[in-house]
Amino acid sequence: MATETEPVNSQGDAPSLHDETRRYRYPHEIIKNYSLEICQLLFSDPRSRYIWDISQEKTQITICDKHAFNQDQVNQQPCIVASRGPIAWMNTSGFQQRQDLDWRTGRETFTDLQRGGVTLSCFSKAGAEAEEIAGFLYESFQMLRSVLRKIGAQGRMVPNHLGFFRIQAVTMGEEALVRSNSAPEMSVVPVAISANVQRRWSVEPKARTLLKINTAITRKDT
Repeated sequence: MATETEPVNSQGDAPSLHDETRRYRYPHEIIKNYSLEICQLLFSDPRSRYIWDISQEKTQITICDKHAFNQDQVNQQPCIVASRGPIAWMNTSGFQQRQDLDWRTGRETFTDLQRGGVTLSCFSKAGAEAEEIAGFLYESFQMLRSVLRKIGAQGRMVPNHLGFFRIQAVTMGEEALVRSNSAPEMSVVPVAISANVQRRWSVEPKARTLLKINTAITRKDT
């Protein structure tokens, strides 16, 4: 009876930090969306100088993806804009990344890390304000590295969380002036986050359906 192999996804999807019903399946989603959501959680603290709110009418700081960013927003309030960089497999563990083999079923389980990064560009009409926001993010992501590996929905701590496996590096760039014909000059300071996300999956033999069996029984008289 011939067999074929079939991939089996044995890792759950990472939940949003805001909404447990929303899930991020792929590492590129986790790296960018978690970085955005962590920024939103940091600026949700009422002690923060700039309070983030999901309502655009109430928020004092815009935190969004680059595709939702409009430079005119900087005239109203400072902005943090996320832009994801390349992502790649790290090929780090075991023999061909194999973690386990079930000799009874032939099921093989693999694990590996993917590395990627996101740049959080901090925009403001005032250079000092852009520097202040960037500096706060720069220190927060570094100081909370171990916490962010375990943080779950709505900021709760969850063991073996499916989000960041490790935050490798946090860097802060220098202030730059953005010039535009349609908007006043503004300052931007980038904060780059480099992170790893773990992936775990299985591949197992899948038997083809046996459609028919012909059986013949003979009797031999003695």
